[in-house]
Amino acid sequence: MVASTDIKFYVHSNNNAPQLQNAYGSMINVLDACLIDGIQIGVVSSLTASGSTVTATFGAAHNLMQYQVIKITGAAQPEFNGEHRILTIPNSSSLTFELATTPSVTTATGAISASLPPLAWEKTFSIANEAGGGKAAYRSLNLLLPSRPFLRVVDELDPVYTATYAKYAKVGIVEDMTDIDTMLGAQAPYDDALPNKNWVGTGSGSSAYNGWAKWYYASSVLADQSSDSSAPSIGNRDWICVGNKDHFYIFPAAIPNGKHYSNYGFGNFESFLNLDVANWFLSASTNYSTAGTSLFRADNTGLGSTNSAGRTILLRDHKQNLPTHARTYSLHAAASGEIYSGYMDYIAARSISGVVPVFPIFLRENDGVIRGQIPNFYWVLQQKPHANLAILEKNNSAFMAINSVVGTAENQIVVKIGDLL
Repeated sequence: MVASTDIKFYVHSNNNAPQLQNAYGSMINVLDACLIDGIQIGVVSSLTASGSTVTATFGAAHNLMQYQVIKITGAAQPEFNGEHRILTIPNSSSLTFELATTPSVTTATGAISASLPPLAWEKTFSIANEAGGGKAAYRSLNLLLPSRPFLRVVDELDPVYTATYAKYAKVGIVEDMTDIDTMLGAQAPYDDALPNKNWVGTGSGSSAYNGWAKWYYASSVLADQSSDSSAPSIGNRDWICVGNKDHFYIFPAAIPNGKHYSNYGFGNFESFLNLDVANWFLSASTNYSTAGTSLFRADNTGLGSTNSAGRTILLRDHKQNLPTHARTYSLHAAASGEIYSGYMDYIAARSISGVVPVFPIFLRENDGVIRGQIPNFYWVLQQKPHANLAILEKNNSAFMAINSVVGTAENQIVVKIGDLL
């Protein structure tokens, strides 16, 4: 049976992948590639079949990873074209994938090329800033969902901020929009007393407040406490993006050559309610503080925090009232003996064989209602049991272990990267 191509993932080291730099617009460039445009890999020198298994050979290193999804185009024999999950990588310039049936010829002909196809979202509104970066609004194209709110992203220099400070995209869920700056219905996060709290800066210099929910991609340190006014280093940052047509996660490392990532994401979660038209989550660094305030940037994301104040942003609560947030919980016993862990608890790393158990993450609202489950994202019981970016296989699915940083701790989470059947 041919592997599903529903879940896809992308990494900074893929050929022609956009890079997260100490420059505004970097986050939008990555989102455009992963959600909208895809990434061109290059010309395929040959496609050769042995039964239904196809070997693709390139003229140079393809820089792809096992279980990424590629799209083949240009083959004269249509059975070779389309999306395929990479099964093996025999060497740096070849890979294999499986077709549903044995093709009509052993060797494909035509002007053949390969790409990483996008998650197939839409970029409904956008505007560029001539000084760098801009604004964009993305949403799922899945019309079967009960609602399709927007992820609004502001990735440009705010007039109150200083260009040499930490770089981040201001992000939020918006229920409806008519253009990039006209927002209707619910927003999250949102403060009635300060309607523009998440979008428009106030003050100046190190005393400036600039945003509330943030996706950091360039800062001065990673696993330590510092202020946004500390200048980041020049250079490219590592990143990973994993998702499907309904949700995605973006894991940026905020310093050059950093191998520990922040846990950010947006999308539709599995609701446990019979009627839920607002089951959308946003994971971001939620801190409303001045640029000069010393803080742990990756804390309070909800999806990977060791801080008990960690929250995941929801569009509406379970009664469908206006914006809310939820604690994240996993069904393993915490150090305190609780059944639900209110934040990421772990046991110090120790020797263990096989795949370390992973635990789904549940959303619990303030009144105790368990609203639903975060999709394809898991906590592990131990601190860092696997190598960073290790690929794990269990029950005909593939997972990736990702080292994440929260506060001073360097932990590990696991994301599902594909079904193998």
